[in-house]
Amino acid sequence: MKKFINWGFIGLGNASFNLAKEFEKLDNSNILAVASHQEHKRIFYKKRFKLENKNVFSNYEDIFKNPNIDIIYVGLPNSLHEDCCFKALKYNKNILVEKPITKNIENFKKLKKSFIEKKLLLEEGTANKFHPFYHQVLKNIKNIDSSKIIKIRSSFGNDALGGKKFFGFRLKKINHEKRLFNKKLDGGSILDCGIYPISLLIDILYLFKNNFTNNFILNICKKKKSNDVDIESFINLSLNKIKIELQTSLINNLKNNFEIHTENEIIIFKNIFTIDSNSAIIYLKDSSKNIFNKNKENVYFYEVNEISNFLINKKSQSFDYLNKLENKIKLLSTWFNY
Repeated sequence: MKKFINWGFIGLGNASFNLAKEFEKLDNSNILAVASHQEHKRIFYKKRFKLENKNVFSNYEDIFKNPNIDIIYVGLPNSLHEDCCFKALKYNKNILVEKPITKNIENFKKLKKSFIEKKLLLEEGTANKFHPFYHQVLKNIKNIDSSKIIKIRSSFGNDALGGKKFFGFRLKKINHEKRLFNKKLDGGSILDCGIYPISLLIDILYLFKNNFTNNFILNICKKKKSNDVDIESFINLSLNKIKIELQTSLINNLKNNFEIHTENEIIIFKNIFTIDSNSAIIYLKDSSKNIFNKNKENVYFYEVNEISNFLINKKSQSFDYLNKLENKIKLLSTWFNY
C-alpha cells in the first residue's frame, strides 16, 4: 500500500503558495514537481521547496506526463480549470483544482462520468470544507429541525480593489488586466466568492437528505458590473418555505458569515469561509451554546492532509461527493448566467 503522495503544482500564484507552505508540516505528502510559464516563479519554487531540475517545467503538459506524480493541484485562473481537468483524465491523474471547476454544468457532467469510470479523484479547492471546524459546523446544523428553518442568509466578499474612499467614492479604477476583474479569465465576484456560500448551502441540504436543487425558485438577482464583469452580486431564492439570500463582492468587505434563521433562533456561523481564530458558531438567543474554533492549523493544512490520506487509504472510493459538486456547479452557473 502506498504511504506517501507526490503532488505536482500547475500555476504558482498566491493560492498555490498558501497550499505549498503546508507540506513542510506533513509527513504523508510531498511537492515533487511544479509548472509555470514564469521563470522567476519556477526559480523561487525550485529553491524554496528543494526541487530537482527535472521536475521544474515551463510547459503545463509536461507535468501531466510525469509518471511519479499522484495528484496535480491547479492554481491557474478560472478560465483554465476545466481544460486542466480534461487533461488530467487524458493522463490518468487525480486532480485538485481551484474553485470553480467549471461554470458549464454539461461539461461538469462529462467530467464526472469520466472520473468515475477511471476511478480518479476530482476535487474542488474550497479549502474550508476540509477543516475540522467546518465538520463541527455541519454536525451542529444536523441537530437543527429543518422543518423550522425559515431563512438562510450568507455573504462572502472582500475589497480586492483597495484605495481610499472619499465621501463614498473611490478614485482608484479597476484594472481589468488583473485576474479577479478580467472577463477573459472568468473573473468576477460570483465565480471567485459565490461558490463558498453555495457550497455550504448544498452541504446543508444533503445533511437533511433533501436534494432540493432542482426546486430552487429564483426571485431576484442583482449585479453590479464593470466591463461586463460582475464585481458585486446579490441573489434571492426560495426553496419550499425557506428564503435564501446570498451576496458576494470584490469591492466591499462583507461579513463572510452564514446564518440560519429558524422559528425559534438565529445561528451565525462566523468566518466559516476562511476559518481562523475568530471563527465561531454564535447562538444569538443563548450565548452559552456558542462554540469557537480551537484548531491551530489553517484550512490548507487540512486540505492537503485529508486528500493525501484519502489517496493513501482508498479502497473502494465513493463518488457521492461528485453529486454534491454537480449541484453546486448547477446553482453557481444559474447565478452566473442570470
